[in-house]
Amino acid sequence: MKTLSHVSAAALLAALASSGAAWADVTADHVWQDWKSYYTDLGATVTAGSEATEGDSLVVRDLKIVTEVPDGSSEVMVPELRFRDLGDGTVEVTFSPEVPMTFHGKTEDGPDADIAMKMAHKDMVSIVSGTPEDMTYAVTAPEASVEIDQLKVEGEEPPFKMKLTARDGKGTYRSVKDAGRTATSDFSAAAMDVVLTGADPESGNTFNLEGTMNGLTGVGSFVMPEGIDMQNLGAALKAGALIDGTFAFADGAYSVTGTESDGDFTVKSSGGAGKLNFHMAADGIAYGGEARESKFELTSATIPFPVMAELGQSAFNLAMPVTKSDEAQPGAFLLKLVDLKLSDDIWNLFDPTSQLPRDPATMVLDLSGSLKPLFDLFDPEAAKALEAEATDPLAAPSPFEVTEAKINQLQVKAAGAELTGTGAATFDNSQTPPKPVGEINLSVTGVNALMDKLTAIGLLPADTAMGARMMMGMFAVPAGDDALTSKIEFKEDGGIYANGQRIQ
Repeated sequence: MKTLSHVSAAALLAALASSGAAWADVTADHVWQDWKSYYTDLGATVTAGSEATEGDSLVVRDLKIVTEVPDGSSEVMVPELRFRDLGDGTVEVTFSPEVPMTFHGKTEDGPDADIAMKMAHKDMVSIVSGTPEDMTYAVTAPEASVEIDQLKVEGEEPPFKMKLTARDGKGTYRSVKDAGRTATSDFSAAAMDVVLTGADPESGNTFNLEGTMNGLTGVGSFVMPEGIDMQNLGAALKAGALIDGTFAFADGAYSVTGTESDGDFTVKSSGGAGKLNFHMAADGIAYGGEARESKFELTSATIPFPVMAELGQSAFNLAMPVTKSDEAQPGAFLLKLVDLKLSDDIWNLFDPTSQLPRDPATMVLDLSGSLKPLFDLFDPEAAKALEAEATDPLAAPSPFEVTEAKINQLQVKAAGAELTGTGAATFDNSQTPPKPVGEINLSVTGVNALMDKLTAIGLLPADTAMGARMMMGMFAVPAGDDALTSKIEFKEDGGIYANGQRIQ
């Protein structure tokens, strides 16, 4: 028993020692070296005026981070950065309460622009733990802000100020180095305040925006493979680079006041929960978001009544491949506006006798499909081709070959009428133009009653309404009281059929 006790005690001490070595393995120098390697890997130049040990802290002064890209440059200057060993294997990181930043943008044909900004904070602290290869930052920030101090375009300084202030922020950031770097993060903040002011030097028009978003949360991830150049985004994505994030808020509101030549104006808006998401990787790029319960009100000296509107839900999404491939990749597009309500003052402009139903309007377009990228969208030469498209669409090559398209949902509902539809088709791209094979199914209700009312109030000429009805008779069949359906087919023989009748 005595021997067993000695063995157990030795084992316990060994376990404690080994576990202590596992978590007590981050020093001030480890964290500082990781900072430098991180920004250097991103393509920046990192220099410091001095590095010195002062007591239990490594102090870096006049830290400068400079990034050069073909269309501009940026510079961040940190007057003082402190890495303090806490004695338990963790490091406390603090920095100067104000950090100036400058950005310079240049284009071949457009004007150069310079932006002077500053980041400010009150008592922001990061506690770093882990190992040199796997560090986790626990961040607290009672208040942090980013402010544009100066905007200069071609030497001129238009009156413009912007400030974003986050309150009661906290979060974590984990960075793992293994054949590159993988970073994950999450954050939350009680609120973010926005202040934006500006003026047009020529007209004298001014504006002032103030707003707040509450209950902010976010998560993100970042993968940077070893040896890549993040400034060459196309090559970086092919090598495995990834940027992914989601941002959400509980509610928010803003107001804008301003002056114009015709008088003052005011805009007020508020809304419920919303979110934004972003994804960029070798498999494609996606950007989307949604918001609920939005309200809008505009008063202006040029409008005799307030313009008011409400929207129950709005959403958008765009997803597409970006890397050249011999195989088709998924793509998608979504636009959704649900339960749009206009005030009676707006309706009365074109329907003063209330002939039209004033039900909430809805528009939904949900598309998906498969796209084969014909070149890398982030390739510099591809960028030049796409620029040519802006001036001469015929001179620019198409970036994609569409192999499949689906209408998941089509809905347009307003003034008592509704159009809905679905469909799917594949495309034979060996022909010019590509040959579709598939079908689209459409249904419409209330359209005849709507045309009658539009004609009665003078918004739709009678002959135009008659022509529309003749067109519907050619492409649709009755399906009930003021209801029509249409089946448009694209067949292998190249023909287009409407409800079984060939129209092309």
